[in-house]
Amino acid sequence: MQYRRTVKLKDGRECVLRNGTEADAKAVLDVFNLTHEQTDFLGSYPEESTLTVEGEEAFLKKQTESKNGIELLAEIGGTVVGLAGISCVRPREKTRHRAGFGISVDEAYWGLGIGHALTEACIECAKAAGYAQLELSVVADNAQAIALYESVGFVEYGRNPMGFRSRKTGWQTLVDMRLMLDERVNKQKDAVLFLHGLGGSAEEAAHYRPLFPDCEVIGLDYHGIEPWTAGQEIFDTVLELFGEYRSVSLIGYSLGAYLAMHASADGLLKKAYFISPVVDMESLILMLMVQDGVTEEELKEKGTIPGSFGLVHSWDYLCYVREHPVEWNAPTAILYGEHDDLQPRETIEDFAEAHDADLTVMPDGEHWFHTDEQMRFLDDWFLRERE
Repeated sequence: MQYRRTVKLKDGRECVLRNGTEADAKAVLDVFNLTHEQTDFLGSYPEESTLTVEGEEAFLKKQTESKNGIELLAEIGGTVVGLAGISCVRPREKTRHRAGFGISVDEAYWGLGIGHALTEACIECAKAAGYAQLELSVVADNAQAIALYESVGFVEYGRNPMGFRSRKTGWQTLVDMRLMLDERVNKQKDAVLFLHGLGGSAEEAAHYRPLFPDCEVIGLDYHGIEPWTAGQEIFDTVLELFGEYRSVSLIGYSLGAYLAMHASADGLLKKAYFISPVVDMESLILMLMVQDGVTEEELKEKGTIPGSFGLVHSWDYLCYVREHPVEWNAPTAILYGEHDDLQPRETIEDFAEAHDADLTVMPDGEHWFHTDEQMRFLDDWFLRERE
């Protein structure tokens, strides 16, 4: 995630709140080590740290690219004086709605409002990431921090009397606190997002509403067929639904399934239903190029070449597909037509095996399910998969 905001401190100075980058690695480590020397309320001692500049560079890069985690810096006149961050408690279906929160500020800058500003910034980022709950643990004797957390809405929900064992004071009680970010997650309804294939539309979602009578079935007219743009649009939509409904499932038809797998949203999905999915885009592109008499050398030279059926062959698209293999972990069921002319059966079977997906093959079925018989088969398949 990325974030940037400037706030005015109590002494009149300006403080920049922004996400840390690889270039900030040494400054972040310096503040981390300094704050762990200044207070006995943090979770480790400075000499216990195994962090390196290289490791911190990798961490900050990962957080910058993350869609649900961030490491924020408080910077005054180019000097980093505070750190705060959020990250998913655990990326599993039962816990991915929860984010953990941590913060530390250089003692020389206490009392200026930096802690409050960083906390509010992390709350803002947690909401943007779609979390339902933000959590922290704080030493019970740290009255100043507890007052800060309570001022922005955190409430205590438990205590661990032997949470820390301090060299100075012995046992330290940890107070567990949480902040509810979006009460809409308590809605007793699930969502199903429908992604159409090439040439389709969001209106096709209407067919699936009777098959999911207890859910809100929503169609998305994504813009373009490029995974690097449509994928982001799909992720944003799934994230929004995840914050509003109890759970989110997805129906991906043909190209829609392929784009869904490039949205990095599988960790948010309860289940995915793929109909005639494109799982090997490279082989499909190469097949279409052969049909249109287009060579790789020619495509590389020209960049784009018009093809059949209004399609455009794109060198950038082909390169992207090769450089970004499919990564997919959501529970998935696949419906495939025996006579699908876009993806060989072996390709689908290999994908299903590699991703532990349930595969159903319709005898004499085609890539596009359209006849009465095919639609009855499709509907029956959904009803079986939902049991």
